[in-house]
Amino acid sequence: MANEYLLEMNHITKVFPGVKALDDMNFNLKPGEVHVLIGENGAGKSTLMKVLAGAHAPEGGELLIEGKKITRFSPIEAQKHGIGIIYQEFNLVPYLSVAENIFIDNMPKKAGVYVDKKKMYEDAEELLCEMKMNVDTHALAGDIPVAQQQMVEVAKALTHDLKILIMDEPTAALSDREIDKLFDIVCSLKAKGIGIIYISHRLQEIPIIGDRVTVLRDGKYIDTQDVNDITPEEMVRLMVGREIKDLFKRERQKPGEMALKVENLCSEKERLHDINMELRRGEIVGLAGLVGAGRTELARALFHVDPYDGGKIHLFGEEISKNLTPHQVIKRGLSLLPEDRKRQGLSLILSIAQNTVMASMDRIQPFGWIRSKVEKKVVDQYIKDINIVTPSREQLAGNLSGGNQQKVVLAKWLCTQADIIIFDEPTRGIDVGAKGEIYALMNELVKEGKAILMISSDLPEVIGMSDRIYVMRNRQIVKELQASEATQELIISYAMEGAMEEERQNGCQNG
Repeated sequence: MANEYLLEMNHITKVFPGVKALDDMNFNLKPGEVHVLIGENGAGKSTLMKVLAGAHAPEGGELLIEGKKITRFSPIEAQKHGIGIIYQEFNLVPYLSVAENIFIDNMPKKAGVYVDKKKMYEDAEELLCEMKMNVDTHALAGDIPVAQQQMVEVAKALTHDLKILIMDEPTAALSDREIDKLFDIVCSLKAKGIGIIYISHRLQEIPIIGDRVTVLRDGKYIDTQDVNDITPEEMVRLMVGREIKDLFKRERQKPGEMALKVENLCSEKERLHDINMELRRGEIVGLAGLVGAGRTELARALFHVDPYDGGKIHLFGEEISKNLTPHQVIKRGLSLLPEDRKRQGLSLILSIAQNTVMASMDRIQPFGWIRSKVEKKVVDQYIKDINIVTPSREQLAGNLSGGNQQKVVLAKWLCTQADIIIFDEPTRGIDVGAKGEIYALMNELVKEGKAILMISSDLPEVIGMSDRIYVMRNRQIVKELQASEATQELIISYAMEGAMEEERQNGCQNG
């Protein structure tokens, strides 16, 4: 009789110095199913998967694949047993091409010795075309958009003989169209009998793609249910041990003075054209659109990270020069919380304290005088005010959960006395509880008279938190909506108009 389960993890225990990350954990996976794994940051999801992938050896418990007990834990052994993993933090080599990354540990050979580059690029193009992804296989992995990097990670996993595929937050950086394509790929893998472990904070995805769902909390197993037998509200209650109601709780007020005004902004390099927008004190303005619509490029131009060729930017009624540096823009009250907080928003090897003050040194330590007492007081106040969960201000940023890392990035910009804050994907990759805290912080900021521009691919988030919404398509703003009239369908219709025709024109030639 065939074994019911493709994978069984029984009574798994994993201990790090001072922390029991996994406490008597149980999990199983059937052939051809998508088993969703959910829980707040720190619940043990990624640690459990790293045990399965061979990155961590457990202190206790047993692991069985197709009924056979596995005693050796290493990434090589995991690969031999048909286990593939796509981490939330991408594992691509930025200075290698897309094709080289896809086949980095499985390159086609000539005569069993030399790399067959022609075949490698042909096979990469064929694989991506099967996935319905239009990605330049000769482009450097570090130069392509985040959404395409995610799909390259999927393609890389598919070059091996898979039995089990672990996907950690695979849709965090994808638009609705990319998500649909990814789900098509997942369904085709299911049809081949591959078992998929799917980690996600997006509860709305679970009934669409999942078969069963397991909830973890504080390193412990809580419950497993069929997705048809559990509601999103019940999932949240099991995840956090309490009910979360009215997640957004947006308290709207009358906007104040004009904080940011953009007139006819254009950038040849980023292909932005004719951007017009306004942002006032006391309001949150959402920026919606498909991946590649130009939202992040616009944010970087406003912050003067990337140059723009024409148009005007006004901060509090004063036109600023396009030749300013980001440091000069910061002094004028503008801040940017980037989409990729780990690489662009934080230094993971520095402490919370060092990250918090790094953009404010000339204010906290004028004339280069080190005032450690002042610095400690300022940092401790932000830790308290925005509820950064940490044993001390000296904790390394890289050791924090995603939600707490995002709070440290926010603390850094609040420390600069910023009046205009651009949030680029503010809740990407963080759990429901931490999302609620970020939303509450945003509400408090606009109550204090700050102005927020929020870029997000999460349409319920955009609608729930925004006073007004600008929709971008093809590197320009195509529509402004009031929150009262905005719906997901309406935003998508403006974001996608003409997109399907563009996709047909730019699609795979041999598809």
